[in-house]
This record gives sequence, C-alpha cells and structure tokens, in this order.
Amino acid sequence: MITTIIVFIIVFGILVVFHEFGHYIMAKRSGILVRGIFYRYGGPKVFYYRKNETTFTLRLLPVGGYVRMAGSSDDEDEEIKPGGTPATLQLDANNRVSSINISNKTSLFQGIPLTITNSDLEEDLWIEGYENGDETEVKRFNVDHDATIIESDGVEVQIAPKDVQFQSASLKNRMLTNFAGVF
Repeated sequence: MITTIIVFIIVFGILVVFHEFGHYIMAKRSGILVRGIFYRYGGPKVFYYRKNETTFTLRLLPVGGYVRMAGSSDDEDEEIKPGGTPATLQLDANNRVSSINISNKTSLFQGIPLTITNSDLEEDLWIEGYENGDETEVKRFNVDHDATIIESDGVEVQIAPKDVQFQSASLKNRMLTNFAGVF
C-alpha cells in the first residue's frame, strides 16, 4: 500500500514536470514572460530560486503545478493596491526602480520607503507615493522594464509590461502555448 502511494506520487510528479515544461518552453519561444513555475502547487513554499526572469518554486503539497505566464488568467498580478501599500524601492544607476518590495518577510538594502498612492507597471512603467512618510509631496519614480516585485510571501517575480504578456502574443502562439503541455 505504501509502495503504491510512493510510486503514484513519483509518476504523477514526473508527468507534471514534463507537462509544465511544455508550457514553459513554448511560452518562452513565443516571447511571453514566464514569471514563475510552481511545482507541487499548494501549501507553503519549501524553496525557490530565480533564473533570468523566471522564479522556480517548490511547494509542500503534491497537488500538481502551473506555469505563471504574464497576463494570463493564472497570473495573480498586482498585489500593489493604490492608496497606501507600504513598499521599499531599490533604484538602479539610472535612478529607475529595479525592485519593489511589498513583503514584510524580507528587506532591501538601502531601499527607499514609500507609501504607494498609484502605479502603472504595464504601459508607462512608473510608481508614485509618499517617500519616508512625508505626505506633503507625492514623488514619482520611473520603473525599469525588467524590474522585480518581492511579493507578500517573499517570492521575487518580474513585473509584467504589456509587450511580454500572454495577450500580446499572436493567436497561433497562444494556442500552441496552451496545448504544449499535452504534447
């Protein structure tokens, strides 16, 4: 009985990896940003790492997996809510935002504390708010196209500008990406 369960979990795990890898490869070839691959979807994260613009995450529960493509219905985008999300911004050498931290679990070295009042991370790429709690002046920062967001669970993912979203790919490429897991 135990052997059967272990064999099932191993075989199921291998199938999930190959299925999700098909979606991942086709999305990358189609120019769609793959923000994350979550293996064993569900439960607390065991570990994660970033390679290029994709975050690979292993979760505790052996339920399955999914590929988080920018702009798809699975993309739980925008944890940044206008009107008071506390964040810390990291700027690059050109004074553009390279990282936005909205997590309490991690901190950015020499980050700028900001209470976010508004943002556009898809088209014009900017974020604005009150710096250091000073509510007398709203400051606007330009955001780099490849900037990252450290989400509330501590996982770092890349922002999703319109040009790399699922909807920006051709119909043919969107269909191939959806069916690639089966093939």
